[in-house]
Amino acid sequence: MNSDQNHLNEQAKNETIENAVEPSFEDIFTKNESLDETTEKKQRPKEASVAFRDLLNKIDSLDNVEEKISSCIQFMKHSLADSIVPKFRDFWDARKYCLPLFKDQMAVKIRSELWQEYVDLSTEARRLKDVLDEQSAFAFEQIELAIQALIKDLEDYNSSLEAVVPVDIPTTCSTLLPSKDKYALIQSNLQLLNVFASRVNSLRKEVIRTEMRIKNKNKLFEKLSAAGDLVFPKRKSFIKEISEMFVADVDSFMSKYFHEDVQNTQPLHVLREEIKSLQNIAKILTINAQSFTSTRLKLSQCWDMLKVWEKERKKEISHKKQVIRQNYEVVHSKIKEFEQFCLDSPSFSDATKQFEEVLAFMKTIELSFSEQKSLKDELFKARKPVWDKEKEKQIEKELKEKEALNLKRKQVEDFKNSLESLITSHSSIELDDLIQKRQEMHEQMGSLTVSKSEKMLFEKLFKQLRDVIDERKSEKLMTLSDTDRQKLDDLVTLLEERKVRRNEIRSQIESYRKILGGSGFDFEKAMMYRELIEAEKVSLDKVNTSIQELEEKVAEIEG
Repeated sequence: MNSDQNHLNEQAKNETIENAVEPSFEDIFTKNESLDETTEKKQRPKEASVAFRDLLNKIDSLDNVEEKISSCIQFMKHSLADSIVPKFRDFWDARKYCLPLFKDQMAVKIRSELWQEYVDLSTEARRLKDVLDEQSAFAFEQIELAIQALIKDLEDYNSSLEAVVPVDIPTTCSTLLPSKDKYALIQSNLQLLNVFASRVNSLRKEVIRTEMRIKNKNKLFEKLSAAGDLVFPKRKSFIKEISEMFVADVDSFMSKYFHEDVQNTQPLHVLREEIKSLQNIAKILTINAQSFTSTRLKLSQCWDMLKVWEKERKKEISHKKQVIRQNYEVVHSKIKEFEQFCLDSPSFSDATKQFEEVLAFMKTIELSFSEQKSLKDELFKARKPVWDKEKEKQIEKELKEKEALNLKRKQVEDFKNSLESLITSHSSIELDDLIQKRQEMHEQMGSLTVSKSEKMLFEKLFKQLRDVIDERKSEKLMTLSDTDRQKLDDLVTLLEERKVRRNEIRSQIESYRKILGGSGFDFEKAMMYRELIEAEKVSLDKVNTSIQELEEKVAEIEG
């Protein structure tokens, strides 16, 4: 609103100047002279510019006062028509110098025209000065707002720090990984402080570039200085800290892998990638120029040492290839001999022995993976004739074993079917024949080769057969007469008595043997105990015979 009001005032002022009656030269000259002296005292420079001194030299070479005034007016026009900022200093100097020239003798019409042009330029200069003052005031306000925004952001430093994307330390760079988090934190602070420092410097340049009063510029510079005190010391401290950390890590890397007294154990390509990573990270981190240069030189030295090691490595590889080639030829000749040996139809054991010898020899010498694979392929190919014959024999043997297994399975299956058939058809078979067939099949099972599960199955079937026989015997006993039953009971009782007597005799014989073996008897007593043992043995034989006869009679009665 203020700018619109100023514009209207300026327009009214211009209209008043254009519509006013042209005053006399003497009045205007006197009035302007008094005003200009006051204005020029405030704005007059202490020293003239080079362009103005050139104008003075040019005017001194002219004799006509009209030409002098015209030259001054043209100079004044050029001063106001500058593409960037009007050169008011040159304008006021030329205006001051030109004003006394109007007092010299010249044509009235020419003086009036030149004077009018002079007055118009003076009016235009004042108007431009007012416009520039407004622009400088607006620029002052905008820069001041920008400085206030900067100070507010500095007050919210922690919030701004959380929004910063941390620097990514690659996992391939093992040297910096232990301090990865610390690097990320310091670099995040530096990234934010670099933005603030850039804003401070940009605003400072903007203040220098913008035309305004020195008082306003000083005011802005003071505010920028206060903001810079919050940025630059902290930034300098972080740069120093991260620079020292990076230099220490690079020195640690050099002392670990590139020291003269240290034997390098890392592959060269790993060290090469580590150096590249450190060089790239040095460009990302905000470190000072001294640290950057020193670490760059140290890493370059490491790179040069790598090149030397690589040359030595290539020499070693070349020598190693030559040795490997010689070893290859030696093994290849052995394989050729083995191939010829296999063509002469040797035994499988001899061929296997020689094959293992060649294979064992290959393990004792140095060969590359590809050559080792190629030689093994040739070795396996050379043994193929012998191995094929052995394979045929093995197949034939497996076929025979399979046939034998099938036969055995058939025998077992037939035996099972026979046993099941005997159980199911027992009623049509005489008891004595059934007992005899059970005994025969039991003996037949002993000659079969059966598994544990098959044996359990057969035992189950034999148990069923025995139950059937016992049931048949019980049925037969039920058909006996009372006399036969009484006779059978007496025989069974007598049989049990004989068995008890047999156990007593066996215990007595065992007791005599223990006494005879445990005491140091004389000859007569020893002979006595031996006679007792012999007598008991005779009694035992008689009892065994009696038991056998009784069992036969019981079996006969039971049928």
